[in-house]
Amino acid sequence: MLHRVIAFLGMILLFSSSAVAEKRVALVIGNSAYLHTVTLTNPKNDAADMVAALKKRGFVVIEGFDLNKAAFDSKVLEFAATLRGADAGVFYYAGHGLQVAGQNYLVPIDAKAEAAETLEFEMLRVDVVHRIMERLTNTNILFLDACRDNPLTRNLARSMGTRSSEIGHGLAQVEAGVGTLISFSTQPGNVALDGTGRNSPFASALVREVSSSNDDLSAILIAVRNDVMRETQRKQIPWEHSALTGRFYFNQPAQTAPAAALSHPESSEPERAWTAARDTTSIPVLEDFVARYKDSFYAGLARARLEELRKVDDNQKIADFTKAIESSPNVAFAYANRGRVYFYRKDYDRAIPDFTQVINLEPKNSFAYHFRGLSYHRKSDFDRAISDFTKAIDLNPKDQFAYNNRGNAYYGKLDYGRAIADFDQAINLDPLFPAPFTARGIAYEATGRRDLALRDYQAALALPEKYEDGKWAHEAARAHLSWLKP
Repeated sequence: MLHRVIAFLGMILLFSSSAVAEKRVALVIGNSAYLHTVTLTNPKNDAADMVAALKKRGFVVIEGFDLNKAAFDSKVLEFAATLRGADAGVFYYAGHGLQVAGQNYLVPIDAKAEAAETLEFEMLRVDVVHRIMERLTNTNILFLDACRDNPLTRNLARSMGTRSSEIGHGLAQVEAGVGTLISFSTQPGNVALDGTGRNSPFASALVREVSSSNDDLSAILIAVRNDVMRETQRKQIPWEHSALTGRFYFNQPAQTAPAAALSHPESSEPERAWTAARDTTSIPVLEDFVARYKDSFYAGLARARLEELRKVDDNQKIADFTKAIESSPNVAFAYANRGRVYFYRKDYDRAIPDFTQVINLEPKNSFAYHFRGLSYHRKSDFDRAISDFTKAIDLNPKDQFAYNNRGNAYYGKLDYGRAIADFDQAINLDPLFPAPFTARGIAYEATGRRDLALRDYQAALALPEKYEDGKWAHEAARAHLSWLKP
């Protein structure tokens, strides 16, 4: 939570500073020294020259050369941490890449690509970096010089047999989200040339333009495309997909904010903070804004923005898990995660079949019974909910959540005795869990036992807001206390 607050406060401080200097962050990776396929001559040089060009333009640059999978992951995590509060992010990768079933992968130097099921563990999916960037910054640019002819794809094709048709030539087309541009060294489905000099044709042209051009990014990419087409006799045509919302300049200097914009004697603190935060795509920043200014008009705007961003995020997750299911229909993990997304979107009719599929594949998966039970409960199908919670308890007798939720289902059936018994058990398993205290108080109140209800509400308020139900437990306890007290 601390890092979220720091990111949010950092935005406010940036807004109130007398000199508004943009923070722009880049991750540059060059992989040449592959262990299980041919070494590439140029990517390490390409990346080194791109590092120099971006530093010249004032970027904070994270660089990595000849990275294995663990080192690659570590650099991406470092990039994500540094991106927080940045105005723009750039990702440049040179090295091997491949596409399988429409999904693009970047290849660390230790990858073997001997089986499709190992891809997620051996390689890095482009969309992982893509989504991280879009969550943390408003302007994102990805350069992928990863379309070189890759012998590892032939190894993978042999292992996949009849499914080898899922392996595409070069990289697959990717659509950019709002505020993002993705640039490929050649058109989708084609391979790029590594080059005979120090750099690949794409990297040579790109580094030259980034280092010296005063034009915006669109003009730079047109110049790069023309240079590469000329050098390769039109065998390679750089390609991009853009959803940028404004012009981007690599040479953009820090700008001094007008004095009038910095003095807001008539503006409230929430208004000034909202001016700084309103264009963010970071869900944690907006959550912190709502928590800090929850009683202001601007908190309502932040909540609406949060809902919009969460829908976009959820849609992407559903699409990703659906692709995973299509490629591996007998793996429960993707069904379980897609079911959870549907559940939290309150789409219970879609959540229930996914959790049912998990149960079919893994009959002892208490998680799936529990979430299917919650879905049935939300639909007021209390009997099926009770059946699923009972199965979850049979599989895990120490599951306080299952007891608490089965108690809620019994309460829904007006079976207060069984509800209270389940709340008792949940409290015995975790005496610091406030939700069953409040729920048991409500059940006691329904049976006319006012003294026991008051006791439980007071007990709930004395406990921390533990687990997701903690906030509800406190709010409901306060409300019921105000109704019961004279």
